[in-house]
Amino acid sequence: MTRWKSWTVLGALLALPAFAGAQESPGQFGLGAFVGVPFGASAKYIIDRNLAVDFALGAQEHDIDGHLDLLTHFRDLTRRPAKGKAAPYLGIGAKFRDRPQTEFGVRFVGGLSLTLSNSPVELFLEVAPVLRLSPEVAADADGGIGLRYYFGARKDSHCP
Repeated sequence: MTRWKSWTVLGALLALPAFAGAQESPGQFGLGAFVGVPFGASAKYIIDRNLAVDFALGAQEHDIDGHLDLLTHFRDLTRRPAKGKAAPYLGIGAKFRDRPQTEFGVRFVGGLSLTLSNSPVELFLEVAPVLRLSPEVAADADGGIGLRYYFGARKDSHCP
């Protein structure tokens, strides 16, 4: 995909939900894109006000790369922006990368989730040191920025 097409798609995703319902409701599912390591698709399921599970699957240097994390959001630690919500989060999860020798490891995630009022869109950025356990013990790092759209979000049960 050319650069201008990528920016067009990103712009459309941001503009489309401008008048939709609130996001990040418990029981809701978000789907979007992640730019970084890995470069690919991202999904998140909101368990309750503070807990969520996220998953990413994509590519890194022509290899399939992915992770599955359990996240804890700290929604009461930050002041709310004028229009939206900011929630730092920490988590732990599993990392895999399909190379000639498949790699497995543990991710230690830290990030920030930003949401706009009355919009089903979440912008997030994260960094994740990785302790690779197989095929050999080594350290690595993931990180990047992403955007998710929450399907079926309801105004009556959003996370404050």
